[in-house]
Amino acid sequence: MTPNFLISRLIASSFTYCKTTQTHLGSLLQHNAFLSFFVTSRTSSDCESDRNHHKGDTFTISYLINSCGLSPHLAKKLSKRVNLKNPDGPNVVLDLLRNYGFSKAQIAKLVEKHPLVLVARVQTTLLPKLKFFCSIGVSTRDMPKILIANYLLLARSLENCLIPRYETLRSVISDDQEVVRALKNSRINFIASDIMNDLIPNIKVLRQCSVPQASISLLMVNFPSAAYAKHSKFVEAVKTVKEIGCNPLQTTFVMAVQVILGMRKATWESRFEVYERWGWNREMTLGAFRKFPNFMKLSEETFSQKMSFLVKDMGCPSEDVADYPPVLAYSLEKRITPRFSVIKILKSKGLVESNLHFSSFMCPTEENFMKKFVINFREDEPLLLDVYKGFIDHQNVI
Repeated sequence: MTPNFLISRLIASSFTYCKTTQTHLGSLLQHNAFLSFFVTSRTSSDCESDRNHHKGDTFTISYLINSCGLSPHLAKKLSKRVNLKNPDGPNVVLDLLRNYGFSKAQIAKLVEKHPLVLVARVQTTLLPKLKFFCSIGVSTRDMPKILIANYLLLARSLENCLIPRYETLRSVISDDQEVVRALKNSRINFIASDIMNDLIPNIKVLRQCSVPQASISLLMVNFPSAAYAKHSKFVEAVKTVKEIGCNPLQTTFVMAVQVILGMRKATWESRFEVYERWGWNREMTLGAFRKFPNFMKLSEETFSQKMSFLVKDMGCPSEDVADYPPVLAYSLEKRITPRFSVIKILKSKGLVESNLHFSSFMCPTEENFMKKFVINFREDEPLLLDVYKGFIDHQNVI
């Protein structure tokens, strides 16, 4: 096949030759016919290649749409990442995924994130991994959720990566059900983090501080990014939490560690300025942190909105909120406002004690709160339910 640049030069030289030299017409035609042979030959070959490539693209796109449930736009985009020759192999993959709990929508989601799963070797690669996850307690209900959230699990070696990392995780958590929960929450950490240089030393630090296994499991399952944090940062966070005075024997210790790890020092210091506007000095704030570290993760706007309602609208002393910071964790619209509004009415009518503590009406479940503070007083205050549902402002009842 003659390269493009050579053909161009030959054509150019032939025209130059025609202009500068008197050439016999027959010779020129013969020369151009020679060039035409190469141009025609190359064009035919390229067209055949293009047709074959287009045919492959067309099948891949069609399969992604009809068999995997993808949109035409997404199918065309993903066809650049995976090339399907025929439906045989992909069909086996889809059948296997269905057998392990994948719905049509979940298959579409997995293929969207990891299209190469369609060309995976089923018997030697894909099936052994699915069997392994089942063997450690992953149900067919959780299997799709875990693999869609962390599709890289399907791209890693079972023997060299997944099994060793699972065994390490199992040694840290010691409960298979919690291992599965950790897998669901850890996502990229389980695959990408440096387990030997970060996770294992981090857990060792906690155990040296006498942190109970239940707290370690809590950290691993619910805050995996903190557990897998760089060891130097983890050590610094533990040091800070100890200096603040958090008790290692309580779950608040690991909660405090994950808050510190997720917050920049500048942000941490700026929080004290916000709390000071509501009458909290530094020691009050640290006292609240020791009781309920997660309140420090609230944005300035959210914290101020909740404090404004509690202090200004409900008349709660600011220091009482600092004394019981878990109240700040609840939704302002769904829990804080409805419950405090009901309690304020009951207090104004003398139906409950005026010094009733937050915890007595904020902690109970929806059902228990309704029974104790709404239904029990419906004869005395028939509008309580309407206030609780937000149909009537509490000020109109007091």
